[in-house]
Amino acid sequence: MNGLDYSIWNPSTDKFIVSRYDIENLKDKYKNKQELQKLCGLKAKEEVPLLGMVSRLAEQKGLDILADALDEVCKLNLQLVILGTGDDKYHALLMQKSKKFPKVFSLHLKFDNTLAHKIYAGSDIFLMPSKYEPCGLGQMISLRYATAPLVYKTGGLADTIDKTNGFIFDNYSSSTLVAIVKEAISLFKDKKRWQKKIKNGMMFNFSWQESAKKYIDLYKRIINK
Repeated sequence: MNGLDYSIWNPSTDKFIVSRYDIENLKDKYKNKQELQKLCGLKAKEEVPLLGMVSRLAEQKGLDILADALDEVCKLNLQLVILGTGDDKYHALLMQKSKKFPKVFSLHLKFDNTLAHKIYAGSDIFLMPSKYEPCGLGQMISLRYATAPLVYKTGGLADTIDKTNGFIFDNYSSSTLVAIVKEAISLFKDKKRWQKKIKNGMMFNFSWQESAKKYIDLYKRIINK
């Protein structure tokens, strides 16, 4: 597993977000959601789940199934923000969909570290349907920011995400992606269960301090043999 630098990825100290928060004052997270909605030209609606995605826009990252699912996803009761750059064909397709669904889909075809932090903090659900992902960092960052990851069951995503801290699907298809999105927005309505899920996620420790211990243990086992 990779590790995170929690001096950079920490909602209680993050200098890029409008309102800092931690597990004890999650209500302040929603101030970041309101700012992100305003920044992205979306209506400020706390009760509508906001899906965020920060990614390279390529097939490996699940853009093939997302592209096929977007029409149906954007007709659900949600909002969607995507930040990233990648393959031209996905740039064109996403631009087309953002123009078709301007009230719910905000697209940003660029690298923007500040906006990335705002998306992690302001989203309710982090979209990461990668076809393969040896480890991945996005899902670990989103857990720290009390943003439930929605991932495909592969590689490091399967190692870090389960039903207790996010949403995971094991059939790589657009129809299954739509189904898991529907499941996520349904659970979002149940505030008690939602709070439990995102608090579970915040308690995971993916710091380099933890990862380094595992590397050291591995090296020791090799040396001893």
